[in-house]
Amino acid sequence: MKFTVSTSDLQRILGKLAGVIPSKSTMPILETLLFELVNNTLSVTATDLVVTSIIALDVTGSEDGMIAIPAKRLVDTMRSLPETAATFSIDTTSNKVKITTANGEYSLTGEPAKEYPQVPPFKGSSEFAVESSALRKLIHRTSFAVSTDELRPAMMGILFQAGGSEIRAVATDGHRLSRVSYRTEVPARLAKDVIVPAKAMGILAKAVESGTCTVSVSDTHIRFLYDHSVLVSRIIEESYPNYESVIPQENTKLAVMNRDQVIASIRRVSLYASATTHQVKLELGANSLKLSAQDIDFGGEATETLPCEYDGDGLEIGFNAVYLSDILTHLDADRVLMKFSTPTRAGIIVPAEESQNESTVMLIMPVRLNA
Repeated sequence: MKFTVSTSDLQRILGKLAGVIPSKSTMPILETLLFELVNNTLSVTATDLVVTSIIALDVTGSEDGMIAIPAKRLVDTMRSLPETAATFSIDTTSNKVKITTANGEYSLTGEPAKEYPQVPPFKGSSEFAVESSALRKLIHRTSFAVSTDELRPAMMGILFQAGGSEIRAVATDGHRLSRVSYRTEVPARLAKDVIVPAKAMGILAKAVESGTCTVSVSDTHIRFLYDHSVLVSRIIEESYPNYESVIPQENTKLAVMNRDQVIASIRRVSLYASATTHQVKLELGANSLKLSAQDIDFGGEATETLPCEYDGDGLEIGFNAVYLSDILTHLDADRVLMKFSTPTRAGIIVPAEESQNESTVMLIMPVRLNA
């Protein structure tokens, strides 16, 4: 097996695959990358048995073959090399790999390709195409709200829905919720709603670049085809919570404010919040927003006042500063609209202005204010 490839091209695809490889595994073979050369096309595969990613790359090949190469050493080697041509000469009998550049030679030992887990055949029941840019937005605006609680496996992924002319992604950890919808010109439909592991969606967001991505679902997996690449992930076979029922519809106290100003203020004020609760208090008055925090244990406190558009009754409500900052950071808007009801009901945060093709709703649960 022999081929020549640009180090920068190989480094680019290895960077996209590295996130799939488990840091620790009881199966050492999963810490390798499967290289398969057919003519002048090199396909590189990474899997953790839940997520599998395959990326194809044009190379100059002379001897076809397959081998599994240790991922960490290869990735580190490619990162350290300048832009140059690298020739891989591989003895698939002894599994010896030699990498030759104009200035050096590097040798390592691989594993037989037959030891690498086979990618199961995929039989999708429905599929549709979506713009890669829209897919990245759906993931970016929801992935931060995914739960890490293993006792609630359904919430450890992003709910993916498609029907008619709408694609929707939802994530929640019980403290905050993000629902993002994207309207398409071409009908989009999945046979069922699916929950995709957060790891798979995160890898996909970094991998898709331009053009369109074709999405299809089987009974147990979801597949994304894009840029001469494929990512297949097992879906989380659980029932997702009825998220629509927790989104309040009667929050009539509306405040519009500059997103960047609020984010910066929260970051400063929260330095004086309790290290346990991270609580910041929002006080809405006539065209003003007052943010404050107090650390009773250590005697620190901070207060800032910002302008906003608000003409409702006064309201005091508390939030976890980390959760509130996360929501605002993942809203791509210069101004945001906050919708409140009472100090004990969830707040809604949306972009003040948004494209007709998009709809974003963020929900955050309040915390009890310090006495």
